[in-house]
Amino acid sequence: MDFELTEEQIMSRDMARKFAEQEILPTLKENERQEKFDPGIIKKMATKGLLAPHIPQEYGGLGLDYVTSAIIWESLCWASLAVTQASVSGPIQPATNLLDAGTEEQKKKYLPSVCKGDLIMSGAVVEPNAGSDSSMIETTAIRSNNFWVINGTKMFITNGEIADIVLFIAQTDKSKGLKGLTSFIVERDTPGFSSTPMKGKISWRGGSEGTLHFTDMELPLENQVGEIGSALRDALRGIDTARLFLASGCVGLAQSCLESCIKYAKERIQFGKPIGGFQLIQEIIAEMATRTEASRWLTYRAADLKSRGVRHIKEMSYAKYFAAETALWIASQAVKIHGSFGTFDDYPVGHHYQDAITATILGGTAQMHQLTIGQQLLEMAAFR
Repeated sequence: MDFELTEEQIMSRDMARKFAEQEILPTLKENERQEKFDPGIIKKMATKGLLAPHIPQEYGGLGLDYVTSAIIWESLCWASLAVTQASVSGPIQPATNLLDAGTEEQKKKYLPSVCKGDLIMSGAVVEPNAGSDSSMIETTAIRSNNFWVINGTKMFITNGEIADIVLFIAQTDKSKGLKGLTSFIVERDTPGFSSTPMKGKISWRGGSEGTLHFTDMELPLENQVGEIGSALRDALRGIDTARLFLASGCVGLAQSCLESCIKYAKERIQFGKPIGGFQLIQEIIAEMATRTEASRWLTYRAADLKSRGVRHIKEMSYAKYFAAETALWIASQAVKIHGSFGTFDDYPVGHHYQDAITATILGGTAQMHQLTIGQQLLEMAAFR
């Protein structure tokens, strides 16, 4: 086991960090105040090779291993987890699903444009009554001659407001439960499809989320992705990649908070000396640094197993669960170290704290990952 980064990984890390500093940070504060996401950042990432590092080269990506991809995502999220997630979510989850389940025609039609940033892609699973429990999906797909007729609503969809194409899951046969779920792809200008933005969030204000509406929307049969009833199976690698991204992003968020606290603790004078000279501050910063390093190497370990095709269900849950909970704890401590200044957006710790809250929910809640870990260790189902 080699803990040293390769020269290519160091270059990728430094390039992503430079991009984060130059392209994300300058407009972040104002965009967050307006709950605005600038989709132009997607094209900029693509031109630097940062948008789809894990997608094979034949479909427009770089074909990099998952450790290198995780390093890139970590460095971008050092600036903003929400902005980075909105930027790269298309290649990470729905594009990966299409890569696994789509026909060659579908992959060649959409993936290169998504990887270039010419098309924005969303993945849509969550509904008002279906979150962690996919069996509650109510969006229906009814076969009618040479079309599928779609009706339903999806919400909390990343880039749902602006996506050019959407890969979504619908129920083709309610009596079959999970085995009736099937994936479909739709383009924005399809009659019967509409979307509305989701505003008023206390978190993820620099990102983009929307609600999708399907009203008697007719899709050609060729818009079906994968076999009928295989939607959840086909989505596994995309979900797994999304969890790796979130773990990586939480490491970047934690690292940024740590760096901000070290800098602030050296500069802030109270009772005649820098607050970094007080034992309690040093204790908190030491704990922050330790937890960040632990999260980083749990994440890189899961990424390495994923790159080598080794089963890693438990290890991915270790990484996502621990990194997300760590990020939230570190961000909250960072705000406290900064005092009242930490509650203003002139300092990065405030927006990181907001984003860390959502990071504990996306990609499976802490409780879902605890169940996964417990089931893997005990070889016993927690629920049926």
